[in-house]
Amino acid sequence: MGPSCQSCGLPLMRPSDFGKEANGVLKIDYCGYCYDKGRFTEPDLTIDQMADKLAVPMAEKRGMPVEAAWAQAKEVLVRLKRWRAREAK
Repeated sequence: MGPSCQSCGLPLMRPSDFGKEANGVLKIDYCGYCYDKGRFTEPDLTIDQMADKLAVPMAEKRGMPVEAAWAQAKEVLVRLKRWRAREAK
């Protein structure tokens, strides 16, 4: 298992999965959905809003209730760099 996005947890398997800095250099910590052109695509997104975004597709993929998927997503998100940095503030 390779690296994963430190914002949403998406596995980063191909160069096209990675986000980019403003100068086009790949950002190894984040995916292109979360980070592009040197900044977060949704800079004001909260951890709960990210869990909301992930819960439905996760529930569908894993055949589980949305509430359980949301809780599972939140457990993963709290360990990721983007959200740890916000908790430290």
